[in-house]
Order: sequence, then structure tokens, then C-alpha cells
Amino acid sequence: MDVKTTHKTALAVLISAIFAAPCLQAATIYQDDNGDYLKLYGEVGVGGHFGADVDSGEFYSDDSYIDDSFATMGIKGKNGEIFYRLELDYERENWKGGSGDMTMSIDKMFLGYQLNDYHYFEVGLTDTAFDDYDKWGDFTFDTTVETGEAGDQDATVKYEGTYGDFKLGTSYSYNAKSSSGSLLGDVVNGYFGYFGERFSAVLGLEGRGGSEGESKYGEQWLAGFGMRFAVTDSVLLGINGYYEEEDIADSKTVVDVSDPNNPISAYNDYQKQKNKGALVSAKYIFNEKWEMVASSNYETYEKWDETSQQWDTKHHKWGSSRTWGTLGVNFKPTRSSVIAIEGNVGEASQDAYAYARVYF
Repeated sequence: MDVKTTHKTALAVLISAIFAAPCLQAATIYQDDNGDYLKLYGEVGVGGHFGADVDSGEFYSDDSYIDDSFATMGIKGKNGEIFYRLELDYERENWKGGSGDMTMSIDKMFLGYQLNDYHYFEVGLTDTAFDDYDKWGDFTFDTTVETGEAGDQDATVKYEGTYGDFKLGTSYSYNAKSSSGSLLGDVVNGYFGYFGERFSAVLGLEGRGGSEGESKYGEQWLAGFGMRFAVTDSVLLGINGYYEEEDIADSKTVVDVSDPNNPISAYNDYQKQKNKGALVSAKYIFNEKWEMVASSNYETYEKWDETSQQWDTKHHKWGSSRTWGTLGVNFKPTRSSVIAIEGNVGEASQDAYAYARVYF
């Protein structure tokens, strides 16, 4: 839930048009004269990754095509000063460590309270604060550097506020988990951003307490930055980047085999790994139906470096860092649909990504 922004910039409207489609097209089930409402919204998408490289560590299998079909349906409402939302996702677990199956999950379930036009609080299963802006300077959809913040989490308390052209958000998540269900420990993150008429920039920070031996994930801190600039109404430029220091366990010991199918292990020997990445991106808007996007990407993980003590002992074909470029085309047949194709050159994790989505 975003609180009121004093100046809703033309730039933000242009970049957020596709992502905001579910809200714009939501079907109103109920609305009264006091402003209370109940709305239904959703999305159906079909597509996937072509020429996927399992060695990149991003996919669950070595198939050359990885399906990325997705559907979501939710309700959101307002009752006085209280906001509420329930959202269900149906998606394929196609990431590393995933099952590869289509699974149903509750993505969001929260209550919010709007103190006034500029201060808003939220409690429940929701996205962490920085998750709203971790991709701020990236105009592509899928094939670029990933910041890797905590995303949606249970037991989250979030605050968002607007102060003129500036916006601040922060959140705390108790016993956060990774996408595969591994314990991360408590997570605190937030962002601070400036949103002008043609220029905007956001700085985000995240820290986690670690799992205390219950998973491979130890303590972590992350800094991310995103910037957008509208050169003209048709030409948009962006920069995105992050730096992360993350403790990962080097070994584990089985401590309980009373259930042979689910042995319990204690993780130990945590070693700090330093990761970073950045990109420069651009978008050209031909008209309301056609857009072109492009990006240049750089990423390095300490575990890729054969000269580092944190090397994972695998000989990665891209060496200690990788660079790649992305070029894509977005076609919007209607206001609430998009067909997109993105191709890659260089050391990308895939050759291309393509999908079609309809929002309602």
C-alpha cells in the first residue's frame, strides 16, 4: 500500500504503467459514499526462459526451456481508515532448490492503517519495505541483475511515509524465510527516496540476524540504489546496483535422525561472502502500444573467484564476474495486457525471456 505522494511524477506513471495494471483494472465489488470499497484484481501470464543455463545457479533443472507461467488473484478493500488485502499466487517453483511444480500459496495477507494522507502502517504477510523499490532503476522485466532483498515475509510490520518530494519506508520481519523455506532470522530493511518531476533516486538497506545454525544463511547486510531520469517523455534512463556481505555456512552436521526422511542438521563454519552487481538501463516509448528496453549488466560473487577463500570449488565459465546485455520489445495490445520478448548477449543465465500477461 502506497501512501499519498505529493507530486505523482510523469516518470513514475510511465514506468509503473504495466505493474499498476491490476490496480487500474480492478473490478469494484462494493463501494459506498464514504469511500469504503472491496475490489477484485488479478493477473494471468504464460511464458518462460529460453536457453536457460543451469550452471548459472538460477534454475531448478538443466532443461533448455524453463516455464515461468504465473497467475494471481486477490481482493483488496478499505473500511474506514483500515485497509486489507488477500492475494493468492499460482506459480512454478523454477528457481534453484525449487520443485519445478506449479504451487498455490498465499502471497499477501495484511491489514493496514492510514494515519493520514502521509503516514501509513501495515501488519501481516506482506512485502518488506525495500522490495517495493529494489528494481527502481531497471526498465527490463526479467533478464538483469537481481538485488536479492527479502521479498514477501510473514509477521511483518511496515511503515511508509511521504515528506514533500521525499518518501521513507521501513519494515521488520520476525523469523523470515527464503523462497525455499530456509530460516533467515529476523530481517530489518528500509528505503529513502527522492521523487521529482523528471528525476528520482532511492537508497535501500537491509540486515538480517541469521539462522543461528538452523540453515546455511547467517548474518547479512545489503545496500541497494536505483535512479531514474526522464530525458524526454519518450526516453528514460536508469541505474541500479547493490552491494552485499552475507555469511554462508561451509559445513553442516546431522544431529537428529529420528525421522530418516527428515534428518535435522546443524550448520556451522559461517564464512562471509561479498557480492555486488550493477546495471544501466534505458527505455524508448514509441507510442502507447510499443516500447523498447535495453540494459548493460555486471555482477560478481566472491564464491566464483578461484583466488578467494570463499570459492565454491566450481570452475565457472564466466570467471569471477560476468557481464551481459539485454534488448527487449514490449507490445501492449490493450491497456491491461502486454507481450514481451527480451534477448541476451554475453554471459547471461539465459538466451531469451518471453511472456504474455493479461491483468484484470
